[in-house]
Amino acid sequence: MGWFAGSGAPAVAATWVAAAVTLTVLAYLAGERRLFRMAQHLLAGLATGYLVVLVVREVLLPRLVEPLAAQPAANLLLWPAAALVIVMAAARWLPRRVVAIPVAVLVAGTAAFALGGAVAGTVLPQMAGALVAGDGGVLDLAIGAAALVVTALVVLAFLHGVPRGRLLGGANGVGRWLLVAGVGGFVGFLVVSRLALLVDRLTFLLSDWLGIA
Repeated sequence: MGWFAGSGAPAVAATWVAAAVTLTVLAYLAGERRLFRMAQHLLAGLATGYLVVLVVREVLLPRLVEPLAAQPAANLLLWPAAALVIVMAAARWLPRRVVAIPVAVLVAGTAAFALGGAVAGTVLPQMAGALVAGDGGVLDLAIGAAALVVTALVVLAFLHGVPRGRLLGGANGVGRWLLVAGVGGFVGFLVVSRLALLVDRLTFLLSDWLGIA
């Protein structure tokens, strides 16, 4: 009985641990919230530990510490980054005015990066894909035009605080309804995917752990 790779004692132990965690999460359906909170804390702790190790091994050491240790004078732009890391690490013990500036820079940089990524990685490719659709047939052109119109209307749905006439206001309202429909479809997809995960967990418990199915 071993769901994980191999059939020795480590695989059996991993299967039992996975079954115990699965039952702990499913205990929430029976009203047992203490075990569910324990599973939540376990997940949060493991995710935090993994992210910390990932940041240290993949970002801080190879991209900051090692370049500065090898050639300090050739990487002048990394010194402000090192100062930002130090200030953020010691934020609990430093005055709030000292911490406010690097935190503002970090939040602003993250927001700008996310906004630029959304525009360059989602909006522009969506419009480009709508403009150049298929082999140029009538149906493909109609689908591309419809996709372009829907994308433009959804973008207009985020237009807030700007004076607009009746036409632009109507387009804004239609874009909001299209946005709601898109969010609803995405939520429905999440529900179906979570049900598939539930079936997979139940199959794991009955087949791989108990061996009765």
